[in-house]
Amino acid sequence: MKSYFGEGKDAREWEFAPKLVFARYDKFTERVETILELMETAMEFLKLEKIELGGIKGKQLSTQVVQLFDEFNAVYNTFTTRSYDPLDPSNPEFLEDYARFQEKIGDFDRRLATIICQGFDDCATTESVFKLLDIMGSLLDRELIKNDFECKYPTVIQMMSNELDIAKAIYDEQVALKKERGKARMHKNMPKVAGGLRWAHELRERISVPMKDFKHIEHSCMQGEDAKLVYTKYEEMLQLLNGWNDEVYSEWTAGVTEACSFNMSQPLIVRNEETKLITVNFDPQLTAVLREVKYLDESKEQEIPESAKGMFAKNDTLWRFVTNLDLTVHLYNKVRNTILEVEFPLVEGQLQDIDVQLEQAEKSLNWESDGVWDYIQKTRDQVIDLESRVQKAKDNVEEIKKLMSTWSKIPLFERKEDKHETLLNLDDRKERLEKRYSNIKDIGNKIHELLKNNLDFFKANANTDIWKAYVDYVDEMVVDGFFNTIHCSIKFVLDNTDPKVEVDPLFEAQLELQVPEMVFIPSLDYGVADGFYDLVDGLVGDIYKQASLIPRLAAHSGQENYQPDLEEMEELSDMRSELMDRINNIMNKAIEYRNSFDNYAYLWVDDRNEFMRQFLLYNHVLTQEEIEAHADDSVPENPPTLKQFKEQIDTYEKIYEEAEQIQPTRLFESWFRVNSKPFKQALLNTIKRWSYMFKQHLIDHVTNSLKELTDFIKTTDGGLEKPVEEGDYDGLVICMGYLLAVKDRQATTDEMFEPLKQTIELLKTYDQEMPEEVHLQLQELPEQWKNTKKIAITVKQQVAPLQATEVANIRRKTATFDVNQHKFREQFRTIPPFRYNCENPYESIDTYHLEIAEMEKEMAKLLDAAGLFEVNVPDFKQLKQCRKEIKLLKTLWDYIVMVRSSFEDWKTTPWKEINVEQMDMDCKKFAKDIRQLDKEMRAWDSYTGVEDSVKNMLTSLRAVSELQNDAIRERHWQQLMAATKVRFVMDNKNF
Repeated sequence: MKSYFGEGKDAREWEFAPKLVFARYDKFTERVETILELMETAMEFLKLEKIELGGIKGKQLSTQVVQLFDEFNAVYNTFTTRSYDPLDPSNPEFLEDYARFQEKIGDFDRRLATIICQGFDDCATTESVFKLLDIMGSLLDRELIKNDFECKYPTVIQMMSNELDIAKAIYDEQVALKKERGKARMHKNMPKVAGGLRWAHELRERISVPMKDFKHIEHSCMQGEDAKLVYTKYEEMLQLLNGWNDEVYSEWTAGVTEACSFNMSQPLIVRNEETKLITVNFDPQLTAVLREVKYLDESKEQEIPESAKGMFAKNDTLWRFVTNLDLTVHLYNKVRNTILEVEFPLVEGQLQDIDVQLEQAEKSLNWESDGVWDYIQKTRDQVIDLESRVQKAKDNVEEIKKLMSTWSKIPLFERKEDKHETLLNLDDRKERLEKRYSNIKDIGNKIHELLKNNLDFFKANANTDIWKAYVDYVDEMVVDGFFNTIHCSIKFVLDNTDPKVEVDPLFEAQLELQVPEMVFIPSLDYGVADGFYDLVDGLVGDIYKQASLIPRLAAHSGQENYQPDLEEMEELSDMRSELMDRINNIMNKAIEYRNSFDNYAYLWVDDRNEFMRQFLLYNHVLTQEEIEAHADDSVPENPPTLKQFKEQIDTYEKIYEEAEQIQPTRLFESWFRVNSKPFKQALLNTIKRWSYMFKQHLIDHVTNSLKELTDFIKTTDGGLEKPVEEGDYDGLVICMGYLLAVKDRQATTDEMFEPLKQTIELLKTYDQEMPEEVHLQLQELPEQWKNTKKIAITVKQQVAPLQATEVANIRRKTATFDVNQHKFREQFRTIPPFRYNCENPYESIDTYHLEIAEMEKEMAKLLDAAGLFEVNVPDFKQLKQCRKEIKLLKTLWDYIVMVRSSFEDWKTTPWKEINVEQMDMDCKKFAKDIRQLDKEMRAWDSYTGVEDSVKNMLTSLRAVSELQNDAIRERHWQQLMAATKVRFVMDNKNF
């Protein structure tokens, strides 16, 4: 109020009581202060959301902080759900909520104080302690937290004191190390002075950073003796570190000027006379000075000497000199160290030129000479050129080695799909070879191109001996590459055919039955084209052929490719011989295995049809002795019984069971597998065919017998039921035919049913079930057969009178035919073909053949009728003899015509073209064939005529042979014409 009225004026104070006037205002102010306190508390606890503690218990404590923050939010959010106005002093609900809030906050403060104290105890360093204090900030000023944390501040002072003690111990250790060794511990890759100063800087940082935070602590203990001692230790450490820096710097500046002036006057390089190697003569002291100046200049902490500054000013130039000289020296020494004996003659002259160039740097030039940079550039370029060419040549050689090693670890032939349990993959042999051979040819072209490039790199002459020696060196690499390539492929096969090692099968042959032989595919027999031996030998040939696909690098060797060298290598030859010996051995074993099945050969060699034919006739196969014993007459037939059928079937069933035991595969020495499945299946099928042949015969016998009897009964019953009238000859013949058929088969039919039943029962034992129709027939047919026999007896009695009449008629016709055949016989014996001079024998033979055929038809009718009516008739031998002789006449006249035509042809042959020996052989053959004709012909005139003609021709041919003698002269021909009274002209054209 006084200030309101100003100076010199009396202040007029309120005459009313303030509490009465400002009572509501005071309540409002109090409420605002309460809300402010609420907001400040909320702001402090909301900081907990971003607090995360570290250390061993950091995760656990952080979880507790998060939980505390969540609980605070839950309490704090109760104010947001209220509908009252917190600024209304007359509303007591806010104060009630605030009171409950304060109770919770008190609990939160105590829990938070516990967490902070545990976090402090978990801090191991001053850095973590000060981070904890900084994170918690104003929370530490809360009364409950402050009371609990009060005791931790002396600990902070003690930890800071210990940190300074540790820094002092580190300093003392560094000083002692320097006195003992003459040098102190410093940063890696830093120079001595800069490293020492850097060490001191980092130690100062180690104590300064926590000291800065230490000074910011506001607590009564910071005014105590312990805190003052910490400040004293800190100041002492700073003084010690400053002294360390001064000492290190002064030691360096004492000798830097002298080191710079002396070393800059040294020659650029020096050479070792023994090894001829060179080194850059840039003293390490100069390098150290430059590095020190660089780091000191960056730190700006110390004054740099003028000499060092001046040298550092040339740093870029010296760095350029040194780096280029280092490159030159490195490349030069690399050439000297890596050059091979065979390469040295190729670059010897070029190295001498470079050595002349280097003499200046060894003797006259130093680091401050004029024109040093131009000299370094020229020398560098010269060395780089040589080294790059030599290196390219070496790279090419290495590339050649690499190219030649392409196939040294991959066999030409491998197992299928790279699986160990599969056979050698030969399905894609052609494609594999084409791919490998094409690859080798491409690489061969590349190798020749690389060698040609090396000729340019070495700047050599292709006709010189030193270049040829180098080519031989590279050529030997190619030989070694092919050796490894071939060795790899053959070794793969040898490793997988080693009888001493258990390996999976590598090769396989199938044993098949190709009647009449058992054969292996591929063939394991010796000397067979495309057999297993040829297959393996071909594979080895394919392997060796790889060496023939690259033209020889050393053309001066006289060989076109590398295969001859590889074939002469003893190691490869021994491997090849060993492999082929294994192949021979395994082939012998497999053939022995195949021969073990020879006892089954008869199953596919013997003719089943012929076997069955003889078995059905004689119940066994005839032996040679039996055939010879019955040479003149046929072997008596003896059909097999059902028991003998069973024996045959059982025999083959037993053989089948035995054959089933044959293993489908057989291993020899573990690497060669014989697949017997095709043979086994074929053998089993063959055995089954034999067994089935007998079973099928029995089945057919039962089926056909019943069917034939059924058809017979049906036909016969139908025929016998037709009435026969008197005078109906055709009806009578048909009826008699049915009666005769019933009579002929009565005995066999009566006895057939029981054997058929036995046959069916036998077939059941072999799982051969007959159709239901057969069983039905077997039940019904006996009764039907009995009925047929009854019908036949009845009909026979009915036609007996007609039969007697027809018998008399047949006998009369027979007598008449017998007389006629005798007359025909007498006439037949006089026909012209029996005489040699017959002119048209074939016409006569044809005429009488037709007459005989007509009489044979008539005879056949008589015989059929006689058989039907049970009449005995003669054999009509005269007619049969005519038939026989007409056939003999035809055969004889065929020979007569052949002989006559041959003789006529010979008569037209010019004298000089007559081949007496061939004609004589033909005549003898004619005579032999004629003598082998039927003996009945020898009494015939036609036979004696042709025989005499052949004999006369043989006699004539002997005379012709004598006349063809070279000793015959013209006078002899004249004498011959006089004796024979035949004239002929001997000219070259017609004679």
